[in-house]
Amino acid sequence: MALSLVILLAIGNVSIVQFLLRESDGTAATLNVAGKMRMLSQRISLEALAGHRDPALRDAATETLAGAFEAVHETLRLGGHVFDLDIPPVPAALAPQLQNVHRAWVSHRGAVTALAAAPADDGAAVARLMRTGADLLMHAEALMDGLVSEARLSQQRALYGAYALFLLDLLLLALAGWVVSRQILRPIQGLVQQCRSLAVGDYAARSALPPGDELGELGRALNDSAAHIEQLLRDIEKEHAALADAQSMFKGLSDNTVAGIFMLDENLRFIHANARMADMLGYSQAELVGGLALDRVFAGEAYETVKARVQDRFSGFAARARHEASAQRSDGSVIELEIFGSLMSLHGRPTLIGLMFDITERKRAEASARRAALVYANTSEAMVVTDADGVIQDINPAFTAVTGYSAQEVVGRTMSVLSSGRHGEDFYRAMWARLVETGRWSGDIHNRRKSGEEYVERLSINTSYNADGTVNCRIGLFSDVTEKRRREASIWHQAHYDLLTQLPNRQMFQENLRLSIEQSRSGGLPFGLVFLDLDYFKEVNDTLGHEAGDQLLRLVARRLSECVRSSDLVARLGGDEFTLIIRDIQDPDDLFPVADKILESLSQPFALGDRTVRISASMGAAFYPRDGQSDGELLRAADLAMYAAKEEGRNHFRIYSAGMREPSAGRDAPQSG
Repeated sequence: MALSLVILLAIGNVSIVQFLLRESDGTAATLNVAGKMRMLSQRISLEALAGHRDPALRDAATETLAGAFEAVHETLRLGGHVFDLDIPPVPAALAPQLQNVHRAWVSHRGAVTALAAAPADDGAAVARLMRTGADLLMHAEALMDGLVSEARLSQQRALYGAYALFLLDLLLLALAGWVVSRQILRPIQGLVQQCRSLAVGDYAARSALPPGDELGELGRALNDSAAHIEQLLRDIEKEHAALADAQSMFKGLSDNTVAGIFMLDENLRFIHANARMADMLGYSQAELVGGLALDRVFAGEAYETVKARVQDRFSGFAARARHEASAQRSDGSVIELEIFGSLMSLHGRPTLIGLMFDITERKRAEASARRAALVYANTSEAMVVTDADGVIQDINPAFTAVTGYSAQEVVGRTMSVLSSGRHGEDFYRAMWARLVETGRWSGDIHNRRKSGEEYVERLSINTSYNADGTVNCRIGLFSDVTEKRRREASIWHQAHYDLLTQLPNRQMFQENLRLSIEQSRSGGLPFGLVFLDLDYFKEVNDTLGHEAGDQLLRLVARRLSECVRSSDLVARLGGDEFTLIIRDIQDPDDLFPVADKILESLSQPFALGDRTVRISASMGAAFYPRDGQSDGELLRAADLAMYAAKEEGRNHFRIYSAGMREPSAGRDAPQSG
């Protein structure tokens, strides 16, 4: 009978324990699957965020994870087989929590789909994903907590069953006697102790019963269950750590975002503002959420526009929108904002959540760029942009008008495409040295148009630098000054040269006389001033006419120029009067060879058409610094010497001496300018 009782007892024990084990395995499997569902919700959020930031990372992983999530939810609701585990339906008491998870999942799934279709800078879509993800995590945690509570109740029921079985065993074993007690009671006591350890969370406890009989198998089954539960708990701890990391990441994104994040209630009052938004508007966070009205931030027409858009969202006409507006900071300064907003429900009330970006500098840059583009396209000055090495990057229409080259013909080439060959390598080396040293260069340069025509351009080059000091680009502005240079040269020539003889005129002679005095005073050699008056010119002019007289003057000018050095000066003062500056002589007597050469040359016949005439000249000279310290004194001395030469009978040369007389009445001495 004892053996029968023991057999019956063993059968009963095995049946009851197997039931408890199945219930324990089902609870552990349910916990495992619920944990995986929670982990899947967060992985879906992370995959969606990664794909939103970098479209290259988008793949089918999100949809696969979403399918797995829905499969797990369905299995928890109805029971079934998933992840190689047999899962019973969740207890009826947890059905509301499971329904909450389903509702949160539907909302989150919509946010994931919206984020995938949103542009990369859509902060509203990201905010929605973060909000629905947090909501889904909250409900998944609630379900997990319920399942853990159910597991604990199951463990308690198992413990109570073990207690009851233990008492029954005691009664039966008391009847079976001491032998049966030794064979059954002690092993059962070991199993009970193991169950107690499991009940208090010591899943490392193991049964030492040897295999071979029912109790040994029971011990092994308990050991396997304990090991399985221990592994599940380790997995849950890892998932908790992963979820904590994900939550920290989301919080970090919110706290450290470059955008201002805000929430508005139906009364257009801020109920939330992050630190970035407070800093952007010049208020503290407490001031913003402490009742600051929207019209304090947006004034005038800007407020009316923003108010209308916000009310449209609250009225349901626009669930989300983007617009730009001018905002007023606490100090009165105005900034430009780009605003994104979407409608959500908070505590059962409609709430507007949105992002603000400070685009003041961007707007200024855009306005400046538009103005610069207008100037660039419409200025009459040619403009060219090159890189640091002088390779052309862009030109304006005026560049084409001046040079004949289009952008397609010069972009990518250096400015040498315009080179005329008039400037040597030294010129360009000096130009580049100046550019490298100061970033600037300006001057006139001879270049060649596409047609081959040379022209003169007035060029200014400036350098634009990057923040690190490296060259960003070089900007050249130039205009065609060829005609201007020609006009200036013509005007200068007319002002300084005699139109008839092309010799320097009185003005240029006087400038050169003063310059010669300054150079001699500064350490140069002395010089001689010669006055020359033609003899018999009036007779030729009266007899043969003014045209012959003009031709004679031109021939005289040519002969005078041939008698002096290139460093000397021959000028016509007017009429038949000429002057010469003979530079760098040591003594007044050095003037005699020059004068003799001139008198000899002018005494030779002049061919005027079919007539031949003869003339002579009277010449007087003064020597600097002996005969005067100023131009006026030298002019007077040379004039007196020339008058003295005429008094001697013409075709003579005299050098000034102190005893020479003033000219006779009716003759004016030349004046200094």
